[in-house]
Amino acid sequence: MKKIIILSVVAVLTLAVSAYPQFLLRDNFDSFDPSLWGDYSHDGGNAGVENGYLNLTTTQDVRYGRGQISSNFSLSGDFNTSIDFDLVKFNDYFSTATFGIWARDNSFAMLIDRKLDVDLINYYEEVHWMINGNWQTGFSLPTSDFTGKLRLSRFGTTLSAYYYSAGGWQLGNNVVLPSGYDSAVRIFLEAGNAGDIGNAPRVEAHYDNLTADAANITGVDNRYLIANPEPGTVILLGTGLLGLGAINYFRRRK
Repeated sequence: MKKIIILSVVAVLTLAVSAYPQFLLRDNFDSFDPSLWGDYSHDGGNAGVENGYLNLTTTQDVRYGRGQISSNFSLSGDFNTSIDFDLVKFNDYFSTATFGIWARDNSFAMLIDRKLDVDLINYYEEVHWMINGNWQTGFSLPTSDFTGKLRLSRFGTTLSAYYYSAGGWQLGNNVVLPSGYDSAVRIFLEAGNAGDIGNAPRVEAHYDNLTADAANITGVDNRYLIANPEPGTVILLGTGLLGLGAINYFRRRK
């Protein structure tokens, strides 16, 4: 019986540690760090850090202009990443603040955005994903919020997109990837526009407090990474569980 208790605790701890993301990276955008980010001037857009936040803008009258940055680092295995955003300036044409992940081998992608749609009536929270070049739109919800939090994750073969509302994370979409689609991913952030040539709006989106934890984070110096979870915490948890199991066992014997 004692053996069963000990082996059960060891098995649970092993699964917990192996399944839980092991590395954590944060960027509060106190400055723009080219070690972490690249591709920051895209299709007539601009990117820069102002007053402790990332400022992405499109250029007035440049159609489909995008202010975008893309991570130099990659998230491998299971991951969870989130960002704070504020869609500050927009107009009567397609205007978006976008948070996304893109597979390094281009096999899949997922993004969640806050936008004024082309119907010029509603603002939406929307989720889009791509597998093998085929894009689909899933969750779409009218909203009047232009500031908030967005989150993307992968657990096993499932990609998930969340938005923060009513004091908690709300699931937008789950998407199951085909077997073998396990590429590392990059993160990208974007402000985008549309409209006719000559009257495309200037869109401005602010981002802050990026957090990314993953089974492995590559393409960045180790000084940017925090081990997660701490081994001492796991050992303490295991010792406590083992002790409770032993107490219960000896009580039953009496």
